[in-house]
Amino acid sequence: MRLLVFTILFFGTSNGFAQTVVSKVIHVDPQMSYQNYEHFKRLTLSSPDSEAEFIDGFDFEWGYDYTLKVKETRLAFDLSDGTRFEYALMEIVGKEAVADSVPFRLYLDAHVYYASLDEGLAEEGSSFKKLNDSTFTYFDEVEIQVPSALKNQFEPIFLGKTTGLGVFKHLEGNSIRLTRIRN
Repeated sequence: MRLLVFTILFFGTSNGFAQTVVSKVIHVDPQMSYQNYEHFKRLTLSSPDSEAEFIDGFDFEWGYDYTLKVKETRLAFDLSDGTRFEYALMEIVGKEAVADSVPFRLYLDAHVYYASLDEGLAEEGSSFKKLNDSTFTYFDEVEIQVPSALKNQFEPIFLGKTTGLGVFKHLEGNSIRLTRIRN
């Protein structure tokens, strides 16, 4: 009798732990978003109508509004970082370039990790890499062009002394131009 009760309880509740998979159409913004993640900071996809921060099989390009058909898998258990869904690309339904005159905001922070790293590891802990006097990569995801008029405002951010909210415009490829900084 106990075995029968256990079997009914186990199988009766186990489907509450099952993953569910649906296909759906979502939108992805033309720029990534800054995120304070579990143990570090990163850039993720920005989707106003889903929780997609990463989509398996999708190669994001800055400056394009996307409409995607994706497979959304509701995980059986939420992950420790709060992730509830996994996404995989099924089809790109639409890809439209945004005008380079359309501004967007992106938070700028030189520190990848919350804790300070030893001096020898400081470069590894920086979200910026300097390519030349006016071009920097940010989280290895995008190239930021900094006009000479903003270099004095940008330098303390690059050096990790402060953070700021940058206003940008899209350029070609994965390049953006800084137009203003709000500290």
